Amino acid sequence: MRLSGILYLAGFFLLLIGERVLGGDDPMRLGLSVAGVLVVVAGLGTSLRTLQAARPDQQPAHTQALVYGALGLSSLLIYALTLDTVVDKLGFADDEAETRYRVVVGSLWPILWLAGTLGFLAVERALAVSPTLVMPGRVREAGMGGFSTGLALAMLFPLNYLGAELNERWDFGYFRTARPGTSTKAVVDGLEEPVDVYLFFPVASELTDELRTYFLDLENERFRVHYVDHALEPELSKDLQVRDNGTIVFARGEGEDRQLQKVNIGKDFDSAKRKLRKLDEEVRDGLFRAVRNKRTVYFTVGHGEMFWDTESDPERKLANMKKILTGLNFKVKELGLAGGLATEIPDDATAVVVAAPTSALDDAELAALNTYRQNGGSLLILMEPGAADLSALLSPLGMAFDSSVTLASDQNFLPKVQGPTDRANLVTNKYLTHPSVTTLSRNSREAIEVFIGAGALTEQGEVAAGGKRTVTTRTLPEVWADKDGDYQFDADAEKREAWTLAMAASGPSAAAPAEGAEPGEYRVVVVADGTWTSDLAMQPERLPANYQALIDIFAWLAQDNAMAGTVNSEEDVKIEHSKEGQGWFFYGTAFVAPLSLFGLGMIRIQLRRKNKGTVR
Repeated sequence: MRLSGILYLAGFFLLLIGERVLGGDDPMRLGLSVAGVLVVVAGLGTSLRTLQAARPDQQPAHTQALVYGALGLSSLLIYALTLDTVVDKLGFADDEAETRYRVVVGSLWPILWLAGTLGFLAVERALAVSPTLVMPGRVREAGMGGFSTGLALAMLFPLNYLGAELNERWDFGYFRTARPGTSTKAVVDGLEEPVDVYLFFPVASELTDELRTYFLDLENERFRVHYVDHALEPELSKDLQVRDNGTIVFARGEGEDRQLQKVNIGKDFDSAKRKLRKLDEEVRDGLFRAVRNKRTVYFTVGHGEMFWDTESDPERKLANMKKILTGLNFKVKELGLAGGLATEIPDDATAVVVAAPTSALDDAELAALNTYRQNGGSLLILMEPGAADLSALLSPLGMAFDSSVTLASDQNFLPKVQGPTDRANLVTNKYLTHPSVTTLSRNSREAIEVFIGAGALTEQGEVAAGGKRTVTTRTLPEVWADKDGDYQFDADAEKREAWTLAMAASGPSAAAPAEGAEPGEYRVVVVADGTWTSDLAMQPERLPANYQALIDIFAWLAQDNAMAGTVNSEEDVKIEHSKEGQGWFFYGTAFVAPLSLFGLGMIRIQLRRKNKGTVR
């Protein structure tokens, strides 16, 4: 580096010592600062003398060094405007105006210094490398590169200020803690009595910082968050029945009526990572258990229905569905002949699920379900190609189901076995307006639901007793009802159209309301595919739209609006490629990308050869 560059840096180093290291009333501050300014000016003076001595064709390059250096020096004038003596003489009317002034001016001088200094040093280096043969074009590029780099680095100053003032965190790393979803926020906003949340974690731990960021979005007068270290609060820990750090406790009520719900997160950051990724789901479920009394969902049994038995076919296994409902504070019970299915549905039933039975329900069972529905009950009816006839339940709702056909698509489907049967794995984002699909319809661009083998659900006749029905979900328009089972579209016998996948029906309850209560209503959701709720499809991490649809349906059936809405998760999603996708992935990485880079390199070499020997 030339002498001018060395003096320039040495001067600013002296300024740094005087203003930032010493500062305040230190007697050496003024001397070092003045000396630093003089040395910087000396460096620019040296650069000016070099400019005056240079040949005319080299003077533009030396001028650039002087301009960038002067820009860096000008930052000192802006810095001087931030000194306390200067600010006091400006006489601001209030503290807010003074703070705003300090922030603006205090952010401006580092930007000018970085842009000017890096541009100056870049030009100085270019001139030092080739002092005799000065190429103006190369010097100009070097100066602009340093200037641009300075501006880019300077962006850190306003971003750092905004982050500190707004308490925002930007995490671009691989790990990220989930944030509160609309479902959790709705539960908190709808609290009828206060809930105290105790976070038993060391105050200074990284884990506490992650949790604090999450709970700041939820905390209010009825949702009070307390940060507790187990070792420092032994009496409180004993009262809340907590043995060690790593636990979140939700407490509602006082004395003997107090209800406690615990969520175990983990004592250190590494062990808690998985829980943090789905923290919103853990908190939402813990809240439900703390503030909601348990409600009961019955599943009919004894007719080959889909079930949660461990030996069930994954396409007919409902273990994940049961787990989700349990997390929402529902009791999940079986309902067969011994439980009143043929006589009277239990009074504690919040909803009854009829999950694609393969053998017929008898007339008494169908009558009991219809009576339950007419008296204000809620039903979820899952149909399936080849399932038993449930027209006795569907006809009063103005619906019909053809179990002899399977809907298929050859354009949009989910590949699983790489064969023709994959065409029955329909995907859709066509949601209409209804409370049971509110979240999906608001996020239809991203919310892609999967139906693995749906039958034909249609509207037929009128809804009995003043009720109404609504189509809530349809297929994409290229779907057809595969009548011959070959999964090939036959233009002569089959028709492409948007088929109904789910409908909702509601109507006035025939049961007299309790004194002072409003009249009730029945609610029913019918889905054309039972496998839609199976373990194969009910996977919150891989198929979040199916999970969200189930949540919203039960929120509507249970008449609990706070249950509806999104639950955020940062769980990693396993990426699966189709056979065709794997091929493109292989050829793209093996040939397309390397050849593209090679081609760009060759073009660059040719351009350089054309300009070889040209001095700009």
